[in-house]
Amino acid sequence: MAIEADAWRHRADAVSSIAAFIGISIALIGGEKWRSADNWAAIFVCFVIGSIGVRLLRPALYEILDTAPRGDIVERVRELAASVSGVVRIDKSFVRKMGLSFYVDLHVEVDGDISVREGHHIAHAVKRAIQKSDPRIADVLVHIEPAKEN
Repeated sequence: MAIEADAWRHRADAVSSIAAFIGISIALIGGEKWRSADNWAAIFVCFVIGSIGVRLLRPALYEILDTAPRGDIVERVRELAASVSGVVRIDKSFVRKMGLSFYVDLHVEVDGDISVREGHHIAHAVKRAIQKSDPRIADVLVHIEPAKEN
């Protein structure tokens, strides 16, 4: 985010400089009749800076408010977890972005008649499968639950 914001600041500086140059040039060359060109250039610069601010505000707010990531990462996590042997279904899944990393919290349903040890092994298999799929996934917390009977 910081790098992108800095790049947009440089763009705003360039556009502002060009607009100021054009506005001042028109005002100087055009004389008294065109004096307001500088003011119009300043208003244009305000709109440029404002639009860049609005463009950068949304992703920054998403980062601060700990929103779920967009894209197919959530669906990919669910598919990977469901593909692990012993998983009956995925009950709940939460993916959060913190900094550059993702943190996953899953509720995985397994056969209710297996041992705790077997459930524990399934949880580790789910965690390994998800973490291997994407290096941005820092941690996976797997809650094992007995499968609901239909």
